Amino acid sequence: MPQMLRMPGKDALPPGPTRTFVAELHVHFREAGRPSLANIAAATGRLASPVPVSRETIRRLLTGQTVSTWAKVDAVLRVLCQLADQDPDRRRWSEPDDRFDEDDPSSCREYLRRLWNDAVDGVEPEEAPAVPPPRPTSGGGWGGNPAAASADDPWAKPQAPAPSKGYSDEPPF
Repeated sequence: MPQMLRMPGKDALPPGPTRTFVAELHVHFREAGRPSLANIAAATGRLASPVPVSRETIRRLLTGQTVSTWAKVDAVLRVLCQLADQDPDRRRWSEPDDRFDEDDPSSCREYLRRLWNDAVDGVEPEEAPAVPPPRPTSGGGWGGNPAAASADDPWAKPQAPAPSKGYSDEPPF
């Protein structure tokens, strides 16, 4: 008898963006009644816009071994929602009062796609993507500003601040 597919434990799939994505996919899997991988795979080929997904890919998605492509994830989501008699484009939080974040009008599909992107990028859902600071346009090189060059040089020795001579009435500008 085949083993029941379950959400992987934290030892097999540590906390992070992939686990969050897989946990959301498992919500839909449970709502659909935990259908067999063969049934899900067969149904992906019968969708209005078919995107055949193999049983192995579905198993790997549900166990966090892959995040696959969005087309395949979306096909699996559509099948799971179809089996659960749900609309994948319904609001994820049906009643604004049942969740602390009342301003999140995301549909199930939009929310899963956001988690999928986070898993692909390896970004925690709460984290904003880091933007590198702009590089100075002048300085460094021959004849440039030596202060700007040392700011970019990881091997430059930091300059000690000038000693303070007490309180000054002069404005700092």
